[in-house]
Amino acid sequence: MYKRVLLLCDLEGINNVVGVPYEGLLKGTEQWEIARRQAARELNAAADALYKAGADEVALWDNHGGSNNIERTDLDERITVIEPKGLRLSFAKDAYDCVCFFGYHAMEGTLGGVLAHTMSSKTIQYYKWNGQYIGEVDMDAAIAASHGIPSVFYAGGDIACKQAKRAVKEIMTVVTKQELSRNEAIFRDNEELFADIRETIVKAVQTDVPPHPMTFPGVMEKSFKRVEDAAAYLARLHSLGIEAEHPADDLLGRDAHTVTAKVGDIDTFIRCI
Repeated sequence: MYKRVLLLCDLEGINNVVGVPYEGLLKGTEQWEIARRQAARELNAAADALYKAGADEVALWDNHGGSNNIERTDLDERITVIEPKGLRLSFAKDAYDCVCFFGYHAMEGTLGGVLAHTMSSKTIQYYKWNGQYIGEVDMDAAIAASHGIPSVFYAGGDIACKQAKRAVKEIMTVVTKQELSRNEAIFRDNEELFADIRETIVKAVQTDVPPHPMTFPGVMEKSFKRVEDAAAYLARLHSLGIEAEHPADDLLGRDAHTVTAKVGDIDTFIRCI
């Protein structure tokens, strides 16, 4: 059994949440308030089940919108809340045995995905790794794997769960809601959902899953909705010494919305996110 469990929590994939048309899940809004309260209940169900099953530590990285979403008074007092510094998920190395995802969502461009986006609904059109679309679960599962930490559990909308299975085929999933459109879903009964989370997460941490770190070198492709943002991103990569360019295009000459970068290791991958 994995004894030290790290919970990664976003909010869009939480039950009872669909957001508002033309907006993300912004702090201070009614939907955000629902999401953070509901997230605490889903996390508490998981933590209680894990401790009853013999876990030594259950920690939480609250990562929606830069963290500080879930009130600590709403959380099971046994959950350790992480305040990370440094590169994304660098704090997890040698500290945790597995990661479990809550509230993550389908990637940008997903038809029917509730509040689907990748990193920023306002600025990002898509990310690709070696020509394949990737979302946030792909990124964080790969980063965790680079530290030798497997991803074993995922709770989110039904479409998002399918994308999580593509990212990590062995991951166990719990569907929080049936996704119908960007701002429409059929929600699950909470008590049924919490029971499902309890049962599945315990099975997940009791099952050995190999981490699947990325192989390098590779190519990160990031496309922006505005060319100004793409230009600023390209300049930032160059300032970090990362080889990057606007890709050639037969008609455009160069695609000013998109930047491709040559990536030789996981730290460079993280910097390209």
